[in-house]
Amino acid sequence: MRIFALVLMSVVSSSAFAGTNMCATYKSQRMLNAINTVAAREEMSFDELCNLPKVLGVEAMPSQIVNTNGEVIPYTRVQLHMSETSCLYMVRDADQVITEARCYSAW
Repeated sequence: MRIFALVLMSVVSSSAFAGTNMCATYKSQRMLNAINTVAAREEMSFDELCNLPKVLGVEAMPSQIVNTNGEVIPYTRVQLHMSETSCLYMVRDADQVITEARCYSAW
């Protein structure tokens, strides 16, 4: 019975997110540009990425990297959260290049 309840809860909670635009909270052009860059890398449109049923959350936040010369380079960190994995993308703000991308288990 517990397993059935767990499966039912999982299905209900994941279907609650279906059709929800995960990017709707972002108004900053910096964040929207970075999400768009990630969508292009994944070969889909911005809207497709933000409404993808398997994506439970899109997180974008300002970041920075300090290089060996001490220069501060502005980046935007974008994370896609799915049920079993998350993917991290570091997007350099100046030219919208993804310099780091990796996915990892959320378990």
